[in-house]
Amino acid sequence: MKNNKITIGQMAKLNHTTLATLRLYDEKGLLKPIEVNPKSNYRIYDVRQSMVFHMIQHNKDLRMSLKEIAAVLDKSSMQFLADTYRSKLIALDEQIDELQWQKKEIQSVLHWNDYFSHRPPNGTLTIGYIPSCRACVRTAVRDYFQEDFGSVVYDLSCMEGKLRQKGIRGIYPYHAFLTVKQEDFLAGRCRAARIGIAIPDDCTKKVETEAYESNTSACIYFEDFEQAPAYMEKLLAYCQQEHCTLLGDVTCQIIGVLDAQDFRKTAETLRFQVPIQRDDSSAPSAESISG
Repeated sequence: MKNNKITIGQMAKLNHTTLATLRLYDEKGLLKPIEVNPKSNYRIYDVRQSMVFHMIQHNKDLRMSLKEIAAVLDKSSMQFLADTYRSKLIALDEQIDELQWQKKEIQSVLHWNDYFSHRPPNGTLTIGYIPSCRACVRTAVRDYFQEDFGSVVYDLSCMEGKLRQKGIRGIYPYHAFLTVKQEDFLAGRCRAARIGIAIPDDCTKKVETEAYESNTSACIYFEDFEQAPAYMEKLLAYCQQEHCTLLGDVTCQIIGVLDAQDFRKTAETLRFQVPIQRDDSSAPSAESISG
């Protein structure tokens, strides 16, 4: 090395890079040699240019494009450098938020998958905990139980489309439900009163929602929407047998809509649930249905 001058080969070896990379940086105007032999077209560098090379590589590690790096070098302005990095920070924050959302959604799907894979068998009657949620709910425009599940899917798709227009994501069929009024349940009428979709907690300010408190519910699992009236009748009999007191309306919760054997097909999995309280506890405002 003489007068800090090194050949392109020495420059590449010193900085653990390739001749092609140095030629590319020359072509893009990022790192030009101090001399070019007019006869051989051979590039000569100043060894101190290694520091510029390191800066370029560092910015590449930060996922800056060669165009962005070239702009920083061309401007050679501390203010421009700061503005560029601040813009990068804003973009990174947005990417982090998106990645965190994707992670949360994947965890949610895995949680549902585990529950769906271990759900109680068809016809199972049980008493269990139902978590709280906030939901977008509207009055049923048709009696879904007198039609078919396609009518439910149609109206839920319309609701989901409108929610997406408001920037709400992370809505799945197993967040949706129908309700049956308590008086209809007691009278043996399987008649839809409302239709709703649970809204993710971080989106409840974007749309009007209603709160559904956590509760203990009597439940029955079933897999044929057309048989809903028969299963609701079984749930009523179960509540009477267990000497329960109803504390609210019945919910027909959609647990899944995929055919477990062929994901290109649909096959509804559902759960009727009604909030209850055992009659050995006081519930002065609730209606007892024990037989």
